[in-house]
Amino acid sequence: MGIIVFYEGPNATQNIVQTIEDTPGQNFRPVQNDTIRSAKLFGVRPGCEIAVYDSPDGSTGDDFCIVNVKRVAPEYVINTFERSYEDEYVIVSFIRNNDLDGKISRIRVN
Repeated sequence: MGIIVFYEGPNATQNIVQTIEDTPGQNFRPVQNDTIRSAKLFGVRPGCEIAVYDSPDGSTGDDFCIVNVKRVAPEYVINTFERSYEDEYVIVSFIRNNDLDGKISRIRVN
């Protein structure tokens, strides 16, 4: 089972805001609203989709970012949720409205 750790600062720095497993079907508000700016993945399963939203109800009308895990990595840092890119481990798709980092109000894991 993989672990996803959400951080207050960019590049997985500052305080840990919340730690969850990569179990599919999760849909929740983070324990601290408008705090998360980055994440670290520990052994997260391929096919896992992590979505973070500015909107508290997960609406796609505001900023959101979807991380699709392609390959398991012992440790992988998502430095920011405000950049789209792809590498051998993940595909990150950021849809901008204004800002997302530090404004995350809903998390979904599938």
